[in-house]
Amino acid sequence: MTDRILVLIKSNPLESHRPAEAIRIALGLASGDHSVTIVLLNQALLLLVDDTEDLVDGDILQKYLPAFKELDQTFFVEEGALKTNPLEGSDYKIQSVTFDKINELILQSRRFLIF
Repeated sequence: MTDRILVLIKSNPLESHRPAEAIRIALGLASGDHSVTIVLLNQALLLLVDDTEDLVDGDILQKYLPAFKELDQTFFVEEGALKTNPLEGSDYKIQSVTFDKINELILQSRRFLIF
């Protein structure tokens, strides 16, 4: 039986190394026998912009994020964050979700990592 793990990223990647670290850890978990759900809140959706140069640890993101495209990983982004910072033309699989849907994803998961 595979574990369902939810990685919730709420830290701002312009101010903290935590979001990049969360991406690195999520990739490690996704490459195993785990089902990984990634939820981005607020400014965390900036992790998915094309130019990560202004982000803290942007070099780490450039190294690890492309693997999520190959894994066909969906990033669940809180709909209010997308309204504030639309990610037009992103190469990543993004699904806009409400807080109620985020609550459902949490209830479906067995383990949680919050950054």
